[in-house]
Amino acid sequence: MMRKKNKRCVLILPYFGQFNNYFPLFLKSCEANPTYTWMIFTDNEFKYVCPENVHVIKTTLDEIRKIANEKFGFKIVLESAYKLCDYKPAYGFLFEKYIKDFDYWGHCDCDLIFGNLEKNVTPLLNEDYDKLFAAGHLTIYKNTYDNNRRFMKSFKGRVLYKEAFTTDKIFVFDEDCNGHDNVHSIFREDGARIYEKDLSMNPSVFSAKFIRAFYDVSKHDFVNETYKKARYYWNNGNVLRIEWNGSKLVQTEFAYIHLQMRKMRVKVSVQDACFEILPDRFVEQELPKNRSELHLLTIGWPYLYWIDKYKKRVTRKWKKIVRKTI
Repeated sequence: MMRKKNKRCVLILPYFGQFNNYFPLFLKSCEANPTYTWMIFTDNEFKYVCPENVHVIKTTLDEIRKIANEKFGFKIVLESAYKLCDYKPAYGFLFEKYIKDFDYWGHCDCDLIFGNLEKNVTPLLNEDYDKLFAAGHLTIYKNTYDNNRRFMKSFKGRVLYKEAFTTDKIFVFDEDCNGHDNVHSIFREDGARIYEKDLSMNPSVFSAKFIRAFYDVSKHDFVNETYKKARYYWNNGNVLRIEWNGSKLVQTEFAYIHLQMRKMRVKVSVQDACFEILPDRFVEQELPKNRSELHLLTIGWPYLYWIDKYKKRVTRKWKKIVRKTI
């Protein structure tokens, strides 16, 4: 039986197939945020140990497609799980029977390690925003009947959600980037109250180094922050960046870190209270207390990042060749 002990905010994660190898660390970071709830809709056998605030609902992609067809009243396109990214803004509508007791709902990815949401996000929920954030990896919406259907409103004469849900191409309906019209455009035009500042550490996928790509409100797009020679840690529920400013160690805290498209080696245990997050691995490491312990000379080493990228590219090309010959 699902216990809804904390009804402030629920994060929805439909996922089909095998979870990544560091999924137990994702769950650990969820557990460190007991005032938040997660609902994972999946066909995975799910042999993981879930904390109290993470609930698993067994389902299939076919079942979700059926629900969507019935609720929208037209035939949607959802042939692969990857296409679910376009449906994220509709989760409050599609899964409304599961989330009716919550004040807010959101969608998230499973390649995240959460920091302290109570400290970084909860104060924003208390400000009564209709929508928080502009990125697909974590966006939160006020859970009301009208707000959960706002994504259906027309934008500049176009019904974007119908366009997005009737093509097999990725429409990028879920986030504001690259000049695409999207759900964020609809909320802006409709006069919704939106919190847009990016609170995440989102390393660029084009660099082995951790160069933060953040949402720039003025550009309606993601831009790269100037590279900071720093180390990143998960420490007792907090995601931290630690750098040397010339005279002392400086900490910056993030709501979460997004490890998109990175193959990560796991050299830690879920029992570890602190670990370092490197470009291609998690390693057991305490927080540095001084400049010497920060080990400045080795910050930014690529480790196996580029080898991983090259192997992935070769594998992808090989699969295309095989597909053409069948």
